[in-house]
Amino acid sequence: MNQERDYLAALDLGSTMTRALFAEVLDSGEEDPQVRFLGFGESESLGWRKGVVADLDAVAGSVKKALEQAEAAAGVSIESAVVGIGGPHIQGISSRAGLPLAARPREVTRDDVRRVMESARSVPLPKGREILHMLPQEFALDSQSGVRDPIGMQAGSLAVKVHLITGSQAASQSVVAAVNRAGVVVETVVAEAFAVGEAVLTPEERELGVLVVVLGGGSAELAAYYQGGLRMSSGIAIGGDHFTSDVAIGLHTPSPEAEIIKKMFGSVYSGWSHDGASFEVPGLANRPSRMVPRRDLLEILEPRAQELLAMAIEELRQADLEPRLGAGVIFAGGGARLHGLCDLAENVFSGPARLGLPSDVWDEEGVPAMILDSPRSWDGPEYTTVGALLLYGLRLRRLRMARRRTPAKRWKSLLAGKAREGVR
Repeated sequence: MNQERDYLAALDLGSTMTRALFAEVLDSGEEDPQVRFLGFGESESLGWRKGVVADLDAVAGSVKKALEQAEAAAGVSIESAVVGIGGPHIQGISSRAGLPLAARPREVTRDDVRRVMESARSVPLPKGREILHMLPQEFALDSQSGVRDPIGMQAGSLAVKVHLITGSQAASQSVVAAVNRAGVVVETVVAEAFAVGEAVLTPEERELGVLVVVLGGGSAELAAYYQGGLRMSSGIAIGGDHFTSDVAIGLHTPSPEAEIIKKMFGSVYSGWSHDGASFEVPGLANRPSRMVPRRDLLEILEPRAQELLAMAIEELRQADLEPRLGAGVIFAGGGARLHGLCDLAENVFSGPARLGLPSDVWDEEGVPAMILDSPRSWDGPEYTTVGALLLYGLRLRRLRMARRRTPAKRWKSLLAGKAREGVR
């Protein structure tokens, strides 16, 4: 790469499509740099099974095809990338730690925060698991809880509650190996639902309580926020491919045709009228096509959507967050294009629901942000994840810039965005 220009790339390795996004980081001389769209590529994902890598060479081939498209559009080669990871192996856990400071109250320093955070990180994990991100939720000073930035305050003891996003080491290593095999260095691996939540949520939504659902092909990833911070993360083994499989089995039609039927005629919300409408269903082998009422398709798809949302509610219930979604639910990922999904979610959760789109991104202060010069056609929910990964990479660049400032300013910046920067 040309060393005089700063580039940033992101890779979304979905089980249905692989997407690469390439951008230039613009140095405006201010603290917060922007990114300018340079190129995008996507290819059919091969080598995946149930949300994890099953064939390393096939996955690497899909990555390489997407990268080549993005490089051709940009006219620059991609050497490194921020890479997303998802799947049912993603799970979040909570941890607490405390630290005595002194017999008499004294000023809390950045070193105190570092030590208590490292203590909270030191939790036993099952064999084969690793910590992807550590997010401080709140600090406590003596008997005062709910503190978000303790540096400079007076206390005799310091405690912290954190949320740890964990994943399978094997799954993460396989993703890194596939990207490396495609000729690209992995800058960092990011949990996809977390990246999306950091990009598409406003500060008000984080405060009121909101659930982010990234519905991919092989699985759905969840991230729930409340009182400004990440409170729950999880993966569910239901994705868009399961809906397609249901259609193929229920209508006795090949899977490629079932995917087309799902996208063109499918709906998961019975509140809409489906009477009197029908569509043509290709038969298997040499069997003739037939006309099928749209209501029959609804009766296939809605139960699967109900199952997905019921599993999400159970995850929220276990985290004591079910009644705390004042801002409702936000969907992203290719599966979010299912007609009626937001309407169904509003009924199930008794709250608002919307799509999280690449055009609906925000910075840490709640100011609208964007990827400059991105094409208008690139604004569907299927592109939200790769855009969010790129913006997460940009925030890491901002953090590096903060580290070049004075230590006190650096830690103030870090803690001000503590629920928006995962500690790797």
